[in-house]
Amino acid sequence: MAPLPEKSRQICRNHIFALFLCLTLFCLWFVPGLQGVVRANHSVVPEGGSLLDQAHSVKDNNDLVLVKVPSKGSGGAVKATLFALIGGIGLFMFGIHLMSEGLQKAAGNRIKSVLGKLTGKPIYGLVLGTVITAIIQSSSATTVMVVGFVNAGLLEFTQSIGVILGANIGTTVTTQVVALKLDQFALPAIGLGMIMYLFFDARKVKQAGQAVMGFGLLFLGIVIMKNAIPPEAKETIRHLFLMSSGTLKGTLFGLLVGTVATAIVQSSSITVSLIVILAFQGLVTDLKEVIPLILGCNIGTCTTALLASLKTDREAQRAAAAHTFFNIFGALMTLTIFYHLYLWVIPKIGGNMPHQIANLHVMIKLVDAVIFVPIVRPFSRFLTWFVPEKRILARELARPHYLIEGIKQDPTAALELAIKETVRFGGICRAVIKTAMDGFTYNDEELLKRGHIYAQAARTLRNTIMDFVIDLSARDISEDEAKKVANIIVSLYNFDKVLTQARKLLKLGQTKAACNIPLMGSALEELKKIYHEVDDALTEVSGRLPEFHR
Repeated sequence: MAPLPEKSRQICRNHIFALFLCLTLFCLWFVPGLQGVVRANHSVVPEGGSLLDQAHSVKDNNDLVLVKVPSKGSGGAVKATLFALIGGIGLFMFGIHLMSEGLQKAAGNRIKSVLGKLTGKPIYGLVLGTVITAIIQSSSATTVMVVGFVNAGLLEFTQSIGVILGANIGTTVTTQVVALKLDQFALPAIGLGMIMYLFFDARKVKQAGQAVMGFGLLFLGIVIMKNAIPPEAKETIRHLFLMSSGTLKGTLFGLLVGTVATAIVQSSSITVSLIVILAFQGLVTDLKEVIPLILGCNIGTCTTALLASLKTDREAQRAAAAHTFFNIFGALMTLTIFYHLYLWVIPKIGGNMPHQIANLHVMIKLVDAVIFVPIVRPFSRFLTWFVPEKRILARELARPHYLIEGIKQDPTAALELAIKETVRFGGICRAVIKTAMDGFTYNDEELLKRGHIYAQAARTLRNTIMDFVIDLSARDISEDEAKKVANIIVSLYNFDKVLTQARKLLKLGQTKAACNIPLMGSALEELKKIYHEVDDALTEVSGRLPEFHR
């Protein structure tokens, strides 16, 4: 049986997701015993009947929240609390992911256009990085995008430093939003987002609907988490916060916990927001308790960019290293220089503890940026020394220099990288032909052997590029992007045909060299003429390939 078209599969996935979400909300509201209703003063509505029936009894309180209410000593109390926390954290993380992905899709081409026009002034990069990250709600996504753009040659390394600093500031928007306590908008946002996503055909409306639905799921997760922590567990959590303050051992403990937790979830926005949520429960009473944790979260978020840069060129690796150095040096400066200043200034600004934590997060990032922006160029020279260039070996030809798996979420940047890698593949094909030509002409067996190694590496690289663009084509990309994918595949096919002929020439050259057969003058001239024509054609195709995708 023939497989369903991609559009049909996408429609099926949409309806399955909608059905799952509807069933979840149905259980949340109507199934007796799954949830309880808790007032803001923690008084419990008597159980019995459905949740909706219980909710009608709460008329004098607008802070109606959904939460499992385990009875003390109940055998299922621990299990129910654990399930509620896991579900709440899952909804929260999925909401941030869904919102970030929708906003990235909606703004992808514009981001590329703006980044392409970025000037060399670090302050412009700082502002741009702040705005982009505030829009897409993920500093990790912005940093990975910047690493990809540097790798693709769309950004210079020095320009990228300002953008990365701005990304550190923009990521604090999520924490500020969580501190606003917009719980009452959670379910309406989910419903509105679902309507926009399922019942409108316009791509931009669908992407906006995805972002709105993610916003609602984010706050639904917050509602569940905030009210799922039983009183007996709060003392334990409170003790953990106290362990993170006051002593060197406690500070190191807080740094470690924040770093590991953020490295696991790949987002400092999530981990710092969780701290804000716990502060709503009265589990944080002093900023001293959270400063090491926040600094650890800032360090842990660097792992995303570092992992994304493993298979990139040196410039992109320097950009990822810049992100890591910023956050590590920023943590050291906070602990040694600005610690007491923050403890004095933040309470003066005002607000409850959740708002103070959110403001602290912003101030740490702003101070770091103010310190680093004036020294961007000297710092870039330091990183150039710290991450030096390396000589490319023959075996490294098969390794992609531009492709980054993590950037497939941004098709615009991913296509730029695929084009760069395809042009590089064409250059390797030219090198194979040149090697085959010289080995065939001079009966050089060593050169012919090296040509076979290059050819095998080129074929491996072609397969890697092909897998990358085919995987990209299976994603939710625009019609224009699909055409670009098709052009890349055609270019790979044409380059590969030339590579196949070069391999045949290499085999013929080995036979000729083994028999030590000389090449006559007229034949040599004719072979050189053909070689130059092929080389010129490959050069022209490689040069024009990026133009086809503008």
